[in-house]
Amino acid sequence: MAEATPEITLQVYVKALENLQNAYEILHTPYPDFMVESTKMMVSPEYPVEIRLKIGILLKGVLIEQWESIQPSRKVIRELLLNGLVMNVSNMPIIELISSIIVQIICLDPSHIWPNPLIELLNWMDDFNAIESSLELFLQLFGRLSETNGEQQSLCKEIVPSVLEKGFSIFAQPELNEKLREKILLLVYLVFRSISFADGTDNSLVNKCLDSTFQIWMSLFLSALQTSPKSHIFIKKLVLKILIVVFRDFGVYSRKSLSLSLIPVWKFFNSITQLYVGHIVYQIDIEHIDSLFSEESKELPQTNYRIINLQNDIEYKYLNEDDDYDNHIEGLCAYSIELITILVTKPALYNLIKFGTFPLLNTLTTFLIATKDQERQWVKDPSYFILNDEEELLQKSVRTLALRLINDIIEKYGDTFVQQILMVGEKLILNRDEKEFIELAQQIISKLNFQELKGQQSKEFDQDSVMQFMKTSAIYVSNSFYQKSFIQKRKETGYLLLGSFSEDIIVFQQKHESTFDIKKCMQNILIELERQNSSSLQARAIWSTTKYSELISHQFKELLVPFFESVLNYLKSEYPITLKIVSVKALGNYATKINKYNIQFQYKAEIMDLILQVLQEASQDQIIYVLESTINLVRFSSILATTLAKNGSKVLLSFFSIFHTESVVIKQFNELIMRICQCKDAYPHIFDVFCPFIMDCFQVFYEDMNKIQDKSKMKPTDIGLMSAIMHLTSIFIKYCSDNKAQEAFINLLPSMVNLILINEDPQLQVHTSQCLKNFIIIETGQILKMNLVQDVMKVNLKLLEVPQNSANESASLFAGNLVMITINNLLDGNPDINLLKSVVFKIYRSRMPSTVQSLVLVYARMIIEKPKESINFLTSWSIDNRMALKVLIDKWLLQQPLFRGKGTKNATFTALMKLFLLKDKTLENLLVIGYNPSHQNINSDVYAPFKILSLLIRCLDNEVTPHTQNNNDIKQEDERLEVEDDDDEVIKKDQFQDQVDVEIEKIKDDEEQDIAERFASLDPKEKKDKGLADLETGSTLYMSEFLDFNQEVGEECDETTEEDLTYLKDPCLNINLVDALKEFFQNLVKNDPDYLKFCLKNLLKEDINLLQKYIKLNF
Repeated sequence: MAEATPEITLQVYVKALENLQNAYEILHTPYPDFMVESTKMMVSPEYPVEIRLKIGILLKGVLIEQWESIQPSRKVIRELLLNGLVMNVSNMPIIELISSIIVQIICLDPSHIWPNPLIELLNWMDDFNAIESSLELFLQLFGRLSETNGEQQSLCKEIVPSVLEKGFSIFAQPELNEKLREKILLLVYLVFRSISFADGTDNSLVNKCLDSTFQIWMSLFLSALQTSPKSHIFIKKLVLKILIVVFRDFGVYSRKSLSLSLIPVWKFFNSITQLYVGHIVYQIDIEHIDSLFSEESKELPQTNYRIINLQNDIEYKYLNEDDDYDNHIEGLCAYSIELITILVTKPALYNLIKFGTFPLLNTLTTFLIATKDQERQWVKDPSYFILNDEEELLQKSVRTLALRLINDIIEKYGDTFVQQILMVGEKLILNRDEKEFIELAQQIISKLNFQELKGQQSKEFDQDSVMQFMKTSAIYVSNSFYQKSFIQKRKETGYLLLGSFSEDIIVFQQKHESTFDIKKCMQNILIELERQNSSSLQARAIWSTTKYSELISHQFKELLVPFFESVLNYLKSEYPITLKIVSVKALGNYATKINKYNIQFQYKAEIMDLILQVLQEASQDQIIYVLESTINLVRFSSILATTLAKNGSKVLLSFFSIFHTESVVIKQFNELIMRICQCKDAYPHIFDVFCPFIMDCFQVFYEDMNKIQDKSKMKPTDIGLMSAIMHLTSIFIKYCSDNKAQEAFINLLPSMVNLILINEDPQLQVHTSQCLKNFIIIETGQILKMNLVQDVMKVNLKLLEVPQNSANESASLFAGNLVMITINNLLDGNPDINLLKSVVFKIYRSRMPSTVQSLVLVYARMIIEKPKESINFLTSWSIDNRMALKVLIDKWLLQQPLFRGKGTKNATFTALMKLFLLKDKTLENLLVIGYNPSHQNINSDVYAPFKILSLLIRCLDNEVTPHTQNNNDIKQEDERLEVEDDDDEVIKKDQFQDQVDVEIEKIKDDEEQDIAERFASLDPKEKKDKGLADLETGSTLYMSEFLDFNQEVGEECDETTEEDLTYLKDPCLNINLVDALKEFFQNLVKNDPDYLKFCLKNLLKEDINLLQKYIKLNF
């Protein structure tokens, strides 16, 4: 076959470049030496650079793809590429291209091939002109190796010592330019990252790589930090990044360097505070920063270069990362804090840091000063660093890094450091003189016992050095042009400091006597709020008061009303919207405390007029804050509720029209409407505005729906709007307080009933059925008068239908609630048989715990009132050859641990106690899903009384000792509670039937026999019925931790169900579940010990152990 001559090779590439879409197919030529010729052409200076670059880019992909198949040509290509580096010394685009190809080949080749060639390249760097070319290859190589987590260990072991040694010798050359020094340091950073995986796991590799040069490099790093902070900024930044890797990732190897590095790093940390304030806070040009701290009175030149040029930034080029900081000085400060954070948390430095936390904190507060950029951002978005603490800590900035470090130090050094926070915070807020503060600090530091440091590695760390740190941590702007601004920035920092760590401060104040007077601090804020300060300072001051509002209202009640009145002034039109938002949020906070502690305060109508103006000015992101606070204000003042209804109903209606699809906003909006409607004086005003809108929308929607035969073709936007309107209507109906409103809504009733019957949208069904339920509660007589009882029954049965699409199950969320109200109000408490059967069938086919809960509640209340009659009814019919009693009890016991709400739990557990005490023979013979709710529950059935008893025991334990479990850190479950995947093996037959070994006396044979005979003769182990297995397979709801009652404490109750039970005057609402359960078990022990013993013998040991924690078993 013909050889690929240069002419043929060039022609192939021309063709490929003309047809880039098929370039790779074109480059798969039949010429055996095509890759060699292509490489020659790319590295040869004889061809134009532009052509060589295009050839190289195409060649790179094809060469790597075919590398395994071109065995004979590999050695030649390697040599060509290495020689290409030599031949193209001055041509960096070509060098970069060749280096990238070599790096990819190194990663494909066996590791033994490359150490010698790479060492030769290192030696070639003795030629000064070749340094940059060789550096390019090694930068790309270690950039790749640093991402592989040790895939090239043997290669690293062979070349890293030489790379670090050669790098240091070149770096030390005085004629080397700044750019090459930066590249060498970046290479060192990549080298350290490449071998960091081995620290603590392969220490021999780390030792071999670092032993020969580590100390000299560390000396160089620390020396670099001692030079002027304004010089070689990028080099210092790289040094910090290297030191971060050293002390973070080489915890084992770097231990001996910790103490020696602490003081130089700390000195550098203090030295850059002026750089930060001048260049980052005020954006002053570096050359003029000194004038900011001298006795001058002029404005200084602003910097013209803040944004990094990524094209010329070697970090971005070789690390392929952007550190998110505007310029290298900000990055320098950020990495300094990160390095200090690593050192502070090292156990080996605990004693040293303990004596220096005061000056460390003083320095950190400088990095808390808000920059111009942050203040501009605050104007656009108040949540940026005032409204939401969590959002603030997620922001990547020097300020947030400093806050995190302070938090870390609190966790490590506790009350001592909190006391220092109080002192520094007070200094900043009161703008105390730094010299006086240094003298105070000296008195405190002189009392420290530095004798404890004897024997520590760092001999330089003593009282004098700590005082020196304290002196160099102090910073004050002397240029009079900036003094007023700086004082306000200091105060804002002080408020931030005291507010951010308010919980620690309050706890400290409760435990210790302190010279810091919180009351005086709050009084100073009141004074500050009367002054003409910057908006950001006032906002931060207001924000900080909310952090102490609980303490204020408890101990300094007299301050709360003045705070309310003072902050109220900031709602006036002359202030920016962001300050108004912060103020509204604070007012809501104050109102909650005023109500909680019964503080006398007369709300004036003008308050709501001001808040209404803010609500209209706020953006969509800000509205949520205004709504939350308005809810609190309306809750506690009928005057404010009535004012809002009178003057703001039209505004609220327009908000509803705009935001009804925004779930977060509409949730708060609906609660606000509910609070207004709860006020009888406010209701007529808001009703007059909303009612015509509701009626018009309902009529238009109902007419449109009747015109469309296929309801699935209804516009989602229309359905969404109508669903929101139905939710709103439900609120108005629920709190309907006059005849006018009742008459208006009565006209909706027939159409509403029909809407439920013809509509299939789940959300619309839920809200419309809620409306209907509220109608039944307030207008029972009208429904009877209009002969709509049968229509209401149809609605009940409609909601109890099993939808073809299981996703529509949510439509029946409150079906049980509607059934209970219907039976109580329209059927005189006598349930309809078909309705009751439909409830069980719906339970049988439902998977959502919230749906099952409301339906089970129907039967729980029946069982409490008429237990025997209920059992008889449920045993008289079946579903799919399963007795209705079994269907109900199976699902009930399976999902009982998921039921929420005090009333619901009280009723359902009371019903279970009734069932257990009933000792009904049918129930005792009933087999239900066993202790393990596995989807493949064949042969895991147990008798119903055993399962009921187990649940009651676990309920008692859960209610007595509620606990929170993090779902991301769930402990390993007991074997009996493990849930297997659907494809796992069937559970062993005897897994759940083993009797437990507990210290209970053996029951006499005749007693045991007498009780046992009441249970079915069929051994549960031989049971063939799968229970609900065929329905529940694939459901993700029945995880084992649910049956362990490990639900979050304080989980929000189902308020709607609780309200309905209250309306029904359910007797279980007011019982104490713990007391009821204890009484239940105590009565069993006393009155029926034999039956209890028999049942306990068939439970798991864990259940019995739990019961013995609370009930003394006298057997």
